[in-house]
Amino acid sequence: MSFFSTSKKAEDVKQGGSNHITSSGVYPVTILAPVVSVSKGGSTSIDLYVDHNGQKQIVYGNLRITNNDGSPNKIGAKVFNQLLIIAGLDEVADPIEADLPIGKKEAMKTVAILEDLCDIDALMRVQMEYSTFNDAIQEKKVIKAFFRADDKATAEEIVNGTTPGEGYERELKYVDNITFKDGLDQEQITAWIAGGRTGKATAASTPAKKPSFGGNKRFGKAAKEEAA
Repeated sequence: MSFFSTSKKAEDVKQGGSNHITSSGVYPVTILAPVVSVSKGGSTSIDLYVDHNGQKQIVYGNLRITNNDGSPNKIGAKVFNQLLIIAGLDEVADPIEADLPIGKKEAMKTVAILEDLCDIDALMRVQMEYSTFNDAIQEKKVIKAFFRADDKATAEEIVNGTTPGEGYERELKYVDNITFKDGLDQEQITAWIAGGRTGKATAASTPAKKPSFGGNKRFGKAAKEEAA
């Protein structure tokens, strides 16, 4: 009986995995188009349609630049301001309409984009955040910072003319951070991801079953001791 048979299918021999952003880290991206969205409550957010190593994807809704009452959202506006500075922009023109393949199954969707920030290369730090809503797990990619692509400079270093890259090096200590809310923990999220990111998370507490090979044969040192 064969333990494992090789496959020569294209999907099985392709080097590397998906380039979808699914974990905390710093990612080199090309911002293809920032998409402006307005919530039912009236707040304004920037979604980013990006290319990461050839994988085009949309990072939704965490750059909120205004609150429901129209006042600036200090956290989101600060991070968005970083992007403008590393892009070398003093201001951004009003959004224009464009069609992007960000609908269901990559269907074309008419959205409002910021043309001045299209095709910008940057390093983008993402921190995964997990919470619950109606007993279902919610996964969010929170953009924490931007850095200039060619020298890793922060917005502060660009404005002040200081050594580029030092702020990036300091940021690396946080690069693997994950935010857990509503009592969630890593064990629950690991189980939820393994289950296809559907349903309510449950802790994976069942111990792994010890493998048995060919009628419980003994190998290595134990087999030699029994033979003696």
